[in-house]
Amino acid sequence: METTARRQFVRWSFFKIDPAWRALPAAERARGKLAFEAVATQWAARIVLRPYTVVGLRGDVDIGLWLVSERLEDFQELHTQLMATPMGPYLALPHSFLAMTKRSMYVDKYATEEEAKRRDIIVPGESKYLFVYPFVKTRAWYALPPADRQRMMDEHIRVGRKYPDVKLNTTYSYGLDDQEFVVAFETDAPSRFLDLVQELRETEASNYTLRDTPLIPGIATTIRGMLNSLDGGENVEAEPVAEEVSAPVAVVQTPERKAVNGWTEVANVSEVAPGSAKLVVVDGEQIALYNVDGTFYALSNRCSHARGPLVDGAVSTSETGAQVACPWHDAQFDLKTGAALCKPARGPVAAYNVKVEGDAVLIGPQKTPLTQERELPQRVDDQLDAIDKKLVNTMQFKFPVVSRPWQALAEEVGSTEADVMRRLAHLREIGVVRQISPIFDTRKLGYKSSLVAARVAPERLEEAAAVINSHPGVSHNYRRDHDFNMWFTIAVPPDHDLDAEVQRLTERAGVDKVRMLPTLKMYKIAVKLNLEEDETKLAKDTQKYVKAAEVRPLTERDKHLIRATQDDLPLVEQPFKALAESAGITEDELFAWFADMQEMNYLRRIAAILRHQKAGFTDNGMITWKVPEDKVDEAGRIAAAYSTVSHCYRRPVYPDWQYNFFSMVHARSRENAEEIGRQIAEELKSLGVNEYVILFSTKEFKKDRVRYFVDWNAEDAPQAEAATAS
Repeated sequence: METTARRQFVRWSFFKIDPAWRALPAAERARGKLAFEAVATQWAARIVLRPYTVVGLRGDVDIGLWLVSERLEDFQELHTQLMATPMGPYLALPHSFLAMTKRSMYVDKYATEEEAKRRDIIVPGESKYLFVYPFVKTRAWYALPPADRQRMMDEHIRVGRKYPDVKLNTTYSYGLDDQEFVVAFETDAPSRFLDLVQELRETEASNYTLRDTPLIPGIATTIRGMLNSLDGGENVEAEPVAEEVSAPVAVVQTPERKAVNGWTEVANVSEVAPGSAKLVVVDGEQIALYNVDGTFYALSNRCSHARGPLVDGAVSTSETGAQVACPWHDAQFDLKTGAALCKPARGPVAAYNVKVEGDAVLIGPQKTPLTQERELPQRVDDQLDAIDKKLVNTMQFKFPVVSRPWQALAEEVGSTEADVMRRLAHLREIGVVRQISPIFDTRKLGYKSSLVAARVAPERLEEAAAVINSHPGVSHNYRRDHDFNMWFTIAVPPDHDLDAEVQRLTERAGVDKVRMLPTLKMYKIAVKLNLEEDETKLAKDTQKYVKAAEVRPLTERDKHLIRATQDDLPLVEQPFKALAESAGITEDELFAWFADMQEMNYLRRIAAILRHQKAGFTDNGMITWKVPEDKVDEAGRIAAAYSTVSHCYRRPVYPDWQYNFFSMVHARSRENAEEIGRQIAEELKSLGVNEYVILFSTKEFKKDRVRYFVDWNAEDAPQAEAATAS
């Protein structure tokens, strides 16, 4: 579903109360506060209005309002009405900042269209503290070449990503106010904001800052709590004494937001065309309004998982009705009822009644609160019982290379051979187990491989990915949340030129920039997802990697057996016997060959390979670190010890890519991946490591196995033609 652009006006108003107001009789102050509260409360039902107290934090302001609306006139009307209350004559406005939302040329240049659209709206969070300041760049900044500005902003952005608990809201004021930008930081830990600002001062871009004051802090509160902070008045929850006050000043509603008998007019029909969505506010609640083929739906805008903006989600229809998918983690909700349809949603969201009268769309009361009556199905790992999870773990960690492996697994998990075979068939059917096979070492086999970071214009990303994916040596390809937005791995046979192959492929795909990141040193590679334990609390890995025996060159027999065994193990009682017969050898000869290949490290292990998403590990985080060159080996030892780290490598650096150490983490949530990153970072501090960034995959373009010693020319041609045709 396409969403329309909804750029918004944003204003921060910071008021100072005249000390003479505090000398007024208590009843007079209460009357003024009630009138001010009435105006602000009614406007909070129509626009985004967040109150803050600044009392005791600065000497020039006392209270603040953060306002967001699609109409500039709303700010003028609100302030006119506030000044008309009994408090109005005592209020001064020392600082006010006006701005608009806008997509960032530095962040969004390489973002997807959906990611960029999120910047058209601003959604204040729930943090306790707010820090707001205007911002002006020097004219010299705008005279720099765009590439230089992008490079400096990339550094700026990387620093910011180290503080995920500090939310940045950037808005633009060019021509609207005295500044160029207004930045508002939200956090529950002021110390983290202080550390962030200190670190940003050290970036190159800070040399081009002309002005970034006044910096105004605020503490989130209610409207009444904000007003009571001015004179130490009644408790926020206390009811006013009716006999001490007169009626509050009436608020004149503008035609755009009429509320009658519980129904609030939120839009004209023409504002929400079929196939579009609009963010509206009713009684202070942000609501996503959808038009699906002429039928209107309204849901609370916040996903119940990670509070993603449902107004930006993709809408689809089926026989059961219409549903929306959260753009952040793909949780899905029924548009009619608000019911959560799949995980990672944690429950339903509020659904509202909607009706159309003439040209007006009105939102009414919330529908009867919905109770989620069943467990959500999405992550198929929820369908697995304790035996399934133990079976999956065993097949990953120590698959029995014996004549009847299913029987051996049955003894390990406390079941029967027939039951294990039935369970495995089901695990394959629902996509948890992708393959059970030997896992060979690509580079030991003589193949040349590399991780490749690519920058592709967002509008061409899908097309470019299709071309990249057509290459049979590309096993993994992800979109990641970085200006290098496509990351893929490629391997080519010994007689191929890897650099030339990548150049040919990326030129055909129309890639803007390519950075080859081959493994300079490998510290760990072992993808093992523990379905039985919380990944953030796993003990460290004590596995020792045995040095290879003397390695002999691969023979034609070796290559023949690799071709014969590299596909999925058949689900029969004696699967290795079936493989051996297809290769023209005995089962004992096959076992002896496996042992020989493993001793020389051509073969890493025989194991089950999972589909991470299906197994419940929905967040794939590539943690990249800046490590002093003489400390990388020690960093490798530390990071590789974490059971949750599946890959750990040293890689080269470039002027626009300074991270030389990589560790891959698969987790059940982004929060878990970030927690694992923090655990590793705490240990790496002793090595002088202070900078890292986690690149999360936001889309999986391809995930497959490289097939060794096959005719790639025959396989590549039809795939490439299909990719080009699409």
